[in-house]
Amino acid sequence: KKLHTAKERNKTGHYIAEGTRAVADAIKNNADISSIVICEGFACEADLSGYKVYELSKKLFDDAKLTVNSQGIIAVINYKLKEAKEIDLKETSSILYLDSVMDPGNLGTILRSADAFGMDAIVLSPGCVDVFNPKVVRSSMASLLNVPVYYDTDTDFLFENLKSEGFDIIGTFPRANELSSEHKYSLKTVLVMGNEANGISDKIASLCTSQLKIPMLGNTESLNVATACAVMLYEIMLEKIKRGECNG
Repeated sequence: KKLHTAKERNKTGHYIAEGTRAVADAIKNNADISSIVICEGFACEADLSGYKVYELSKKLFDDAKLTVNSQGIIAVINYKLKEAKEIDLKETSSILYLDSVMDPGNLGTILRSADAFGMDAIVLSPGCVDVFNPKVVRSSMASLLNVPVYYDTDTDFLFENLKSEGFDIIGTFPRANELSSEHKYSLKTVLVMGNEANGISDKIASLCTSQLKIPMLGNTESLNVATACAVMLYEIMLEKIKRGECNG
């Protein structure tokens, strides 16, 4: 139950995945599962013989679960925080940098889009919501296990290295002059997406090498960050397909 809090997750290096789909995805993707907790009477279709399994009474299980529909099974998964300086920039072509994205649902959706559109890595700024927040884990489905996630612990160092390795650092801005649909995306690209309310911070904006805006026909001033991110990632993927880097 303590793993519902970021403090305990950081202290123990564990996070939780609730529900049959989430646990099955963790098993399928060879997640480092510490233990599995099931509710008494739970009929599991997955093979749990290789895992440490605890069975709780319904009362105790209901007290430990976070969601209404946890379906009677929870996995406790080990994780290790990785710093952005660990990314091999020479072997990486596409990075998504999230600048203070704070809504768990948005982050989970962004993780799924990054997975779907073939990003090599995701970097979270210090102001982002905890990627192992149960709501992020739930909304990201298995994508949290598919795309490497790193933490930015030294922004100046990271962006200096990105520029020295030839990355085009793209930020989206509502008043930018260049349209995202017309930009020539380079072989090495960093996409920066900003905070839900304030967009990209002034510091990160000053580090971008390209400023783009998403063309829109309607009257709304902006898109939800997860939606805008999906549009931009799709544009980057299309360029990869054109260059023959992937089949789509």
